[in-house]
Amino acid sequence: MKPIHKILSFASVCLLMIAGGCNDFLDQVRYTSEVEQSQYYNTVEECNTTTQVSYRYIDYSTWWETLNWRFLSGEASSDNGWLGNTEGATAEYLVVGHYNIDAGNVRNEAHWIMLYKSIGRFNSVIEGITNAPIDANSKKLFIAEQKFLRAWCYFDLVRNWGGVPIVLKIHTPDVHLPRSTARQVYDLIINDLKECAEILPRRSEYAAADRFRASKGTALTLLAKAYLYAEEWQNAEIAAKQVIDMGDYNLEPSFGTLWGYNYKNGQESIFETQYASSASPDLPYNDFQKMIQSSPDGGWRWYSISSHLEKAYKAEGDSIRLQWTINRHGLPVAGDPAKPAYNAGTRSQTKSGRYSRKHYVPVAQRPANGRVALNNKILRFADVLLMHAEACAMQNKSTEALASLKRVRDRVNLTTDMSLTGWNLINAVRKDRRLELAFEGDRLYDLRRWKDENGEPVINSVFGPNGSFVKYNTQTSTDSWELGNTRELQNKGINFDPSKHLLWPIPTSQIVASEGAVEQNPNYF
Repeated sequence: MKPIHKILSFASVCLLMIAGGCNDFLDQVRYTSEVEQSQYYNTVEECNTTTQVSYRYIDYSTWWETLNWRFLSGEASSDNGWLGNTEGATAEYLVVGHYNIDAGNVRNEAHWIMLYKSIGRFNSVIEGITNAPIDANSKKLFIAEQKFLRAWCYFDLVRNWGGVPIVLKIHTPDVHLPRSTARQVYDLIINDLKECAEILPRRSEYAAADRFRASKGTALTLLAKAYLYAEEWQNAEIAAKQVIDMGDYNLEPSFGTLWGYNYKNGQESIFETQYASSASPDLPYNDFQKMIQSSPDGGWRWYSISSHLEKAYKAEGDSIRLQWTINRHGLPVAGDPAKPAYNAGTRSQTKSGRYSRKHYVPVAQRPANGRVALNNKILRFADVLLMHAEACAMQNKSTEALASLKRVRDRVNLTTDMSLTGWNLINAVRKDRRLELAFEGDRLYDLRRWKDENGEPVINSVFGPNGSFVKYNTQTSTDSWELGNTRELQNKGINFDPSKHLLWPIPTSQIVASEGAVEQNPNYF
């Protein structure tokens, strides 16, 4: 089905966002009263503009509310990374990465609040478009886009906190909704995404300038991921296979192509957040990127990469993904001839001397105004192949699993043992997910959701006093950077408690605001 509504480019939508970014634009267009809705939702063009602006709210606000959590939780709380900034590390960061977090943590609270603020915006736009005097087909398309964005937010909520309150419309302040179960949240996500996949056009039906928008393939990809987290292996296989067979996406021939500064919405990209460098007009730019680089590179040196991850690449002979994932002190930066030797800073500044190449901008391409236009990749085709491989492996469909796994490994010149079956195959797919997707925000959630042969969460064997990552760092590691800087403790993860840390705590402020309708996760106080 081709979209019949008028398509505006992302840049033209952003022209409507005056100084201060999209916040100011949407703050002028409040959706909570019938008068304001009737003043704005009058035409297809108005509804389309509002829908496009909504994409800004996948990453709701500035660096620390949303993007910061993706790496603080998804990577620095895993075996892939450290907090890293040992001169500026503050307690609210350290307690998350080192599993001393309590329910009052402000970073944990900020991400919860921002996700619900985004959901509120999507719900209000759905309400406004539902009542708009426009044709039914355009209305269905716009609402499906909003439901995809809302599904992403609920997916992020459920994988961080488990069952959460489901909010689907605007409520008055005196309404306090209790937590739904995790299964109910997944059901909402799955049902909405199935609906979206039926309504949204294929990516190939969008004009090039509009391929940032949710499409049939985007909805099916997140659907496959939701099924994977819900352990519905057959459904995950089916959804991922639909994306594979669609033909709208493919792997880039070179892994490094993905991490070019100007790579935006390419053939491997399924969904990414959009950024630009312009200050006049004031367009959204990636102000998180500087946070994840070294001081000599103009960064804030947060989220350094662990030697444990580097060793995993080396053990696999995976030199291509290693160099395009990790910038290492003293070694050349992949794709940047201006950096024959990366400078990670002094050993007192950083825990490991390793930073993300995936979020690095080559010197020659850095904008003079400092407003980095590097897009953030949320969903991409290699992830689909690995989801398909995992879902098939979990059903003992070795041939199908190996075919998808091989496509990912072939790109980086790694051989695939086509005789793998059972747990050997499952673990091979899991290993490749780590190497392919490192520092894209998923590692902790994979460790939490994976089960071992005894049905126990894999993370239980990685962290805790006897965890493999803890033992590596305290007993085996010879890395001079990490061992030489104990401002961030070497025993990271030793405090992990499987009775509580498979989820994060519900923020105390939200329990209080709900007047007790929202209950805390187990063993948090």
